[in-house]
Amino acid sequence: MAVKLINFIAGTILLGGSLSGAIPLENQVAHGNTIFASYQSKIKRSPTKTATITVEGEKIPVTLKLYEYSNLLTTYFPDKDFIAQGSGSGEGSSVRFIANFGGTKNEKAYIHFAFLNGLRTLPQVSRFVNGKNGLIASNGWRVVNRTRNVPYPWAKEKIIFSKGKNITGAVYLGEQKGKAFYVITHFPGEYGDGFPPRADLIFRNLQVGN
Repeated sequence: MAVKLINFIAGTILLGGSLSGAIPLENQVAHGNTIFASYQSKIKRSPTKTATITVEGEKIPVTLKLYEYSNLLTTYFPDKDFIAQGSGSGEGSSVRFIANFGGTKNEKAYIHFAFLNGLRTLPQVSRFVNGKNGLIASNGWRVVNRTRNVPYPWAKEKIIFSKGKNITGAVYLGEQKGKAFYVITHFPGEYGDGFPPRADLIFRNLQVGN
């Protein structure tokens, strides 16, 4: 199964009654002649927000856009710097943010979220990533460091890797709301100053599941 799943990744290499119209029907509860939002109502996230990143010691203001993929994930991302693409198949679903710095798209610089149907638990994800013929080995990545000290509540481990002289990145093993998944960051060395702080914005704003 590991080979089949790796091939999939390669193919993709995420109130009062007067206000009732603003509440989805599935989140409405009738009480007499009044409609209230149920406790399951999802807090609406703003379509945009602002943030600040530091690149080479300089603080840069960034406008972020909300990205939603099905009921799988939501996050904010700097839409001037990344192109967001979501896809799904019988193997699972994925979301990829491809670097588009200065309007130049670079397929080798990306953030990739993978939710595979065959990987239901965190140990299964770990075996898929770290196995003898797993994700890291099949891509020829060399593990540089591993840590469980990661500043995101969904991330359980970060595995830093390199390939050749110019490619670096990390694999994050994640789990949130009962969903196990992994995330890849992959970028050339010349992106080393600007890519990580922008990826950090995506990771800090990530919400998985309903």
